[in-house]
Amino acid sequence: MSRPIFRWAAVAQIALVIFTGCHPTQPFFVARDESLANYISESIAIEYADVTVESLPEATQSAVPLGPDQLPEDFVELSLEDCVIMALQNTKILRVINGSNTNSGSVAATLLSAAPGALPSIYDPALLATTASPQPLAVDGQGNRIAPRGLIRSNQVGGVEDALSEFDAQFSALFGYNTTDRPRNVGQGNVFNPQLFKGVDSNARASLSKRMATGTVATARFTTVYSRNNIPASGNVDDPTNPSSRNFGRAVPSDYTTALELQFTQPLLRGRGTLVNRIPVVLARINEDIEVHEFEANVRNLVKQVEHLYWDLYCGYRALETAKIAQSTALDLWRVAQARTKIGDTPPESEAQARALYHQFRAQVHASLYGSRVPGSDIGGIYGREQALREMIGWAATDGRLIRPSDEPSVARIQFDWYSIQAEALTRNTELRLHKWAIKQRELELVRAKNEILPQLDITSFYRWVGVGDRLATSERNGISFPDPGSSALEELTGGDFQEVGAQVELTPHAFGKRRALANIQNSQIALVKFQEELKEKENLLMHELSRSWREMDATYVAMKDHLDQWIANEDEIGIYRDKIENDVGQLNQLLDLLLRAEERRSRAQLLYYQAVCEYNKSMVNIHYLKGSLLDLNSIALEEGPWADKAYWDAEERAAERAGGIYFDYGYTRPGVVSRGPVPSGTITEGNRSVPGAANDAYTPDMPSEYLPTPAEEIEAAPQAEGINSLRDNTEPQPSRRGPTAALPGVRPASAEIITPSQASAPRYDWGRLGLASDDMSSVESRGEGQQPTSGRARQSIADAVWQSR
Repeated sequence: MSRPIFRWAAVAQIALVIFTGCHPTQPFFVARDESLANYISESIAIEYADVTVESLPEATQSAVPLGPDQLPEDFVELSLEDCVIMALQNTKILRVINGSNTNSGSVAATLLSAAPGALPSIYDPALLATTASPQPLAVDGQGNRIAPRGLIRSNQVGGVEDALSEFDAQFSALFGYNTTDRPRNVGQGNVFNPQLFKGVDSNARASLSKRMATGTVATARFTTVYSRNNIPASGNVDDPTNPSSRNFGRAVPSDYTTALELQFTQPLLRGRGTLVNRIPVVLARINEDIEVHEFEANVRNLVKQVEHLYWDLYCGYRALETAKIAQSTALDLWRVAQARTKIGDTPPESEAQARALYHQFRAQVHASLYGSRVPGSDIGGIYGREQALREMIGWAATDGRLIRPSDEPSVARIQFDWYSIQAEALTRNTELRLHKWAIKQRELELVRAKNEILPQLDITSFYRWVGVGDRLATSERNGISFPDPGSSALEELTGGDFQEVGAQVELTPHAFGKRRALANIQNSQIALVKFQEELKEKENLLMHELSRSWREMDATYVAMKDHLDQWIANEDEIGIYRDKIENDVGQLNQLLDLLLRAEERRSRAQLLYYQAVCEYNKSMVNIHYLKGSLLDLNSIALEEGPWADKAYWDAEERAAERAGGIYFDYGYTRPGVVSRGPVPSGTITEGNRSVPGAANDAYTPDMPSEYLPTPAEEIEAAPQAEGINSLRDNTEPQPSRRGPTAALPGVRPASAEIITPSQASAPRYDWGRLGLASDDMSSVESRGEGQQPTSGRARQSIADAVWQSR
């Protein structure tokens, strides 16, 4: 191209820059979509995960919650044993809060807000046992296992299998190949170093290395090196025409060098001995033991919560019974007061007072049934307590039925031997046993920390067989030795003519001052002392808790007697006032006022009595909870689940291999004692049975014979009320109490085969006499003039199946 054309092109380019300026060029697309359909509208949005998990029928088939407008369709009677069995059978995720404070707040709300994977479950021990580090076993450039350095802590290891993997044999191999093609700064005609050098080099290595319990690292290594270049090969035979030909160049154009090497590295100070090297395995085993203890504690908390909720529900039914009796009595008094007011025998304020008392007891009936947030009322009521029990045993929140306790609480005097339960608590309490395992971990960490202060002094020895040849291998041995052409490297190696031996000592002390090693020792010592002091404090606090539960049990038993005496006295007082009213003795308005006050006191005393009975039974549960025998009390034992069939086959094979070997007692290599043996399970402990003769030692005050306990079948049945009470006739035989979830479609069948054991012949309250939907007196004024109101149900006895009414 000519120079003028270049000149005009430059001028045009300058003119374009001046007149158009600098701006980014906009790309042009033939098909342009203005909607930006290739981009999402938002970079962050809440979306549904593509996960499908089959829901439980208890969640998808839950019925309408019970309440004032939704009464239960039927009753289902459960014993305490039924509830405990179904709670265990329907439990894969343990519905408890970690720790002993399981009564505060809603368990369902707490577990619902927990992070994924944070809920306690039956899978936790297996999860910990199968936890492994994602880091592979480390090897150096020669294929030797590298021993872990630094302090080993309990939280750095997972399961036992992960810790044992440190002693697995590790295979490693490499293959390298490279070529050389470059000029060199040498003169022409250099036989040993050609000016234009060309070569091919290759190497291969295969090694098997294992770390042993004594700290020894044993390695077997096989290497092969190949070399070929353009250095002239003069051969290895005499040339009569050139006697000095063998003194220049290579004997053969290429060569193979093979070596079989055995190497042992033994630490002499740091990391020596089975005790130190097995510490990670023992720590991993202790981690599994701690997880099993936590699982036991969660199961124990579940059983405790089930028992507490069972007696709470029983107390709720008794509270409803008490309120119904008081409501019925107040209704009768209201009728009397209204009738006397109409004829002028009683002032109007007496009728208003009786009416107010009736509405007060009716509010108590509603609160005890539906629950109420009004201060002083039962928050959950029967419906709320029953749902809490359903939550623990794994049932649906509502299935149209209402659970009724079939067991009666114990009112017998239970006597524990303080020194026996004290020793049992200090030995078997789950939290103390767990803490002792943590102390054992700190002791092993201290041993490891003291070993880490030693310098790293290793001795390494190796023995090597070497073979060199023109070829790597031949089909058969030819007897040709290197450097003659046709020699075989593997033949030379297996011939054993060339052997090498070597040894080295490596010393790597700590940095001057040993600050890190000494700090680790001090940290381990302080942590050990802290954990020991924590154990002492926990034992002291355990005695405080056990003493408090002991005192509460005795106090609630005394309260039972006091409230029972008050209840009986109130009944006598009410009877006197009723007799006076019937015989027209005294001022009627004063008698009605006194009778109303006595009825209120009697209702309060009856409720307090049943609350004391329930708290008495719960306090006994708390004692077993603290002394570690709650699972034994309920005949619950924790066992490991079955393994896969192949695991049993492998175990039999390993047992046969070990039985065919020669036993060798290492003696000094035996690690120190870590465990004292298994914790007994399912045994009879202090408090499982009452003191001999105390089974019938219920409190019996000095009272007329009509107040003595009477069997339920001797009590005259009260008339049945219309509504839910008419669903079960007392004359019909009792159905067998199987797992009630068997009647529900899609409910987990784990509880379908539960059959309640035969009940004792002790007096039992007839729950069918409790009318939940009886016709209360809505309004006296709504009835016709002169028409006497009719009671929705007959007045119940003082305590059906416990104390006979007069």
